Amino acid sequence: MNATLLLGTALALGAPGLKDGPKKEADILGEWVLESITSAGKLRQFAADDIVYTFRSDGKWTIHQSGKADTNPNRGYKADSSADTSTIDWIPDLTAGTPSREGIYKVEGDTLTICIGLEKKPRPAAFVSTAESQSSLYVLKRRKKE
Repeated sequence: MNATLLLGTALALGAPGLKDGPKKEADILGEWVLESITSAGKLRQFAADDIVYTFRSDGKWTIHQSGKADTNPNRGYKADSSADTSTIDWIPDLTAGTPSREGIYKVEGDTLTICIGLEKKPRPAAFVSTAESQSSLYVLKRRKKE
């Protein structure tokens, strides 16, 4: 009987496990260079390395433009990559109690795409920005280590 139990345990432990589901998107932590923003359907492109977004592990994000320090170090965010479409909530000022802006994001290689809706509006369902949706679509590239 002990041999049967031992054999059953060995087979169970040695059997191949269930295949992992699809790999989740890479983390947004780190520095990202802003390439473009499409807001209400209007595209605006930026010079290389001019604007850098940094998403920190403490739930804050900052913006540095032309190497200058961020004027609002109290921006916050909450990201959740557990669903099919990853969500992000931007909090303009953690100290002021301002409402967050709901959005979605995806990381594909070294590209981070974020679509953010207006305050008090529903979370965008797709990565588009139109005059009707009034959402903003950000395209950023991971900043290369020097």
